[in-house]
Amino acid sequence: MSQYRASVPGDDLVKPEIRSYFEQFYETSDTPDAHDKYAASFTKKAKLVMASNEANGRDEILKMRKGMWEKVAKRSHKPLKIYSFGPGADEVMLYGTVDYELKDGKKTTVEWSARSIFTQEDGELKMDFYQVYLDTAAMSKAK
Repeated sequence: MSQYRASVPGDDLVKPEIRSYFEQFYETSDTPDAHDKYAASFTKKAKLVMASNEANGRDEILKMRKGMWEKVAKRSHKPLKIYSFGPGADEVMLYGTVDYELKDGKKTTVEWSARSIFTQEDGELKMDFYQVYLDTAAMSKAK
């Protein structure tokens, strides 16, 4: 079973295509040189909020994505749970952890949660809004 496959409540509220989307998304997120593929996961006008940073549109998302790898050598997301906002909803909440190995050799694990809103664009499922909540101070505590 893939480390990117999160569990969902037994009520089948989370659309299967959203669950599959996140498996691919976090694998891409953990691939250092997959910047364009990561940005293409979002709609053209998507909003990405990562802790206190905000990017609007794919160009800004691409720039933010590249910045996320400046001090990171490796990272490994483990999405644990996905919760739907209701039957057939295009909005979900997630919870998971991410292991970081920084370029200076330090390592840390950070818990995170996220809110995501999906839509169809050019016949594909894309995120139109994605906000990640995490403790940015945890990176400074890396050992």
